[in-house]
Amino acid sequence: MTQNERERKLRQEIHALRIKKYNWPLAGFKYMMTVLGFGDSLRALPEARLLELKTLMLNYRKHGRPNVYTYDKQGLYMFSLMKQAGWTDTELRAFMIKHYMKSHWNLLSPSERKAVIAMFQNYINKTNHNKHKNIKEVSHGNEPSQDT
Repeated sequence: MTQNERERKLRQEIHALRIKKYNWPLAGFKYMMTVLGFGDSLRALPEARLLELKTLMLNYRKHGRPNVYTYDKQGLYMFSLMKQAGWTDTELRAFMIKHYMKSHWNLLSPSERKAVIAMFQNYINKTNHNKHKNIKEVSHGNEPSQDT
């Protein structure tokens, strides 16, 4: 296989990754290439740079799965509590940054992890208690009070 054929095959593989694995639009992909210092054209890149770009793409979130799979076992438990509490990943990340100055669950210390889980458990228990209390009041003919 000649160098031109190898480069062509690499360009095809890069575009296949862009489309099938990441669903990146062409304009967004060209912007990322430019920001990363590859320019905006795959044809202008030599074989070594194409290999470098392909390797970067393969290593970028190489699991290709949703964020929930980036948690350890304790993190999966926290994730289920987070969903029960009605929080999003963005809200959790903002909470961790504000309270612990860390951006991901895996960066928290064991005591910080326990605190986050306890916070979600308390939140869920309080929400369930309030729902149960409201249902009980309605079933006895009393309307729940609306404090504003």
